[in-house]
Formats: sequence, structure tokens, C-alpha cells
Amino acid sequence: MLANSLNLTDAQWWVVMVFIAFLGGCVGSFLNVVMYRLPRGESIVWPGSHCPKCQHAIRPYHNLPVVGWLMLRGKCYDCKEPISPKYPLVEAATATAFVLVALALGMR
Repeated sequence: MLANSLNLTDAQWWVVMVFIAFLGGCVGSFLNVVMYRLPRGESIVWPGSHCPKCQHAIRPYHNLPVVGWLMLRGKCYDCKEPISPKYPLVEAATATAFVLVALALGMR
């Protein structure tokens, strides 16, 4: 329904779906921040993402949903402290949910 009204080619459809998945991963990343910081009474705005052990800021290219965790092999770049796999799982699950909603709305 929606994709038909947009007249997307196959290539355009894939670009849109990758964008939707990336957007979902970003929302999942934000959900991780909320789930980590709110119970501790910390701000969800400041400071930026950082290692809870060594306090080093996460580099922007390491802060990509799922991909950053894989690039770092699940460890902090600076202190090598393990990063829980729950973070990329939440990001991937949220990205999947975004794609599934898009498909349910007719993005086929």
C-alpha cells in the first residue's frame, strides 16, 4: 500500500529499509541510555556516552548501533572492560521492530 503509492524501485526500497533499520538502531541506542541512566538518577542528556568504568568518552565512530559494539569486540576501547551484549541486542531488536512495522504498514 505505502510502497505502491511511493512507486519505489527495488533499489530505492532497500535504501529506505536500511534507513528505517538504522533509525530503529539509533532509537534502541537511546533506549539503552535511558535504561542505564534513569535507575541511577543520572541525566540522559549530559554527559555524552562514556565507559562507566574508565569514564572515557565513546568516540562517535564507536557509537554506531550494533556496528560499534562489533568493531570494539564487546570491550571498551580505552580500558578493555567488557561491554554487555545486551546493548547491541536492544539496538538490533528495536531496528527489527522498526522494519517489521514498516512492512506491516505496506512497505513491500
